[in-house]
Amino acid sequence: MRRSFSRGFTLVELLVVIAIIGTLAALLLPAVQGAREQARRAGCMNNLHNLALACQQYHNNMGNYPSGWICLGGNNPPSSLSNDTVPYAEGWGWGALLLPYIEQKNLHTQLGVTGNVRSGNRARLDMRLTDIAAEMGGNGGLSPTMDSMTTIGLKIYMCPSDTGFTGRGQVDGSRAFVSGVGTTASGVSPLAVGLSNYIGVGGHRFVSGSVRNTGIYYGNSATRDADIIDGLSNTAMFGERETMICHSGTWLGVENPAGVPISGSGGSGFSHVTGYSWPKLNTGATDSQGNSIFWNGCGAGYSSNHPGGALFAFADGGVRYVVNGVNWNYQPNSGPGQPPTDALYHKNPANGTYQAMMSISDKIPPGSLN
Repeated sequence: MRRSFSRGFTLVELLVVIAIIGTLAALLLPAVQGAREQARRAGCMNNLHNLALACQQYHNNMGNYPSGWICLGGNNPPSSLSNDTVPYAEGWGWGALLLPYIEQKNLHTQLGVTGNVRSGNRARLDMRLTDIAAEMGGNGGLSPTMDSMTTIGLKIYMCPSDTGFTGRGQVDGSRAFVSGVGTTASGVSPLAVGLSNYIGVGGHRFVSGSVRNTGIYYGNSATRDADIIDGLSNTAMFGERETMICHSGTWLGVENPAGVPISGSGGSGFSHVTGYSWPKLNTGATDSQGNSIFWNGCGAGYSSNHPGGALFAFADGGVRYVVNGVNWNYQPNSGPGQPPTDALYHKNPANGTYQAMMSISDKIPPGSLN
């Protein structure tokens, strides 16, 4: 009688099979990761497109796009306000003004957001929140209800590719408001308000308060389609800013509308809700000596976690991918912190495509964004 034996794998064969599986996994992993990023990028594009459409609806109803931020005190914060002990004049941002157009009307109503500059109305963030002083705790913090509303992470303002936020999507501590958003209190941590990866386009100038900028959004702006003489498809409306390096922004508003982002206190000024065209796309947050410059580098500009560039929504509702190597030439190239005193500098024909796409009326022919 003949016996049959089943032959198993030898050690060498087993190692070869493991090596083949490992090689295949190594080859497939980048493809899987790439597919995931493509899906996240598609979600990010969809968010930007919907925000652009919401702004168009706002324009149809109000006659203009929402203000970049509300600045009741003009170019300087008021020295004294009734029932107000805050040294800053906090102001609603375009993201808060847009809430009814992104299916957040209840939140808009509960927060008491108002304001359409062209109609003559004004709103300021602390004006509403001081009205709820009775709800605030003895330590100067907000009531749980108000805290939940001001720190909520709204998915439409979050790019799926951005993973730098924690918890409910709270903004980076450098963008935090004075604790209580309308009161001052010692020993209380700043309020980390709701995060936004989408930043309004302010234009060419490094300005704050209600000083006119060259883009769609600035303090008390009321830009109309008719003002965008370069064409809606040539004018950027929003761009991305990621959280991990460039500190994102917030949909809620600006802590100090009359201030400018300054070293050591980057929470103040326009960079909460808008950016401008001096910082190169996806620049680092430190200078050659390793000092933090997020406040005037990409922290006041645009960046993303997408490889090689970032997404921008344009005024016609289209979303385009702008690469890091886009033509960049800022005139005058005096650097951040030295804002042009002449608003016509943005019309310099030497300006790059990156600068031109952020202006509504420079009359510079559009160039390639790729």
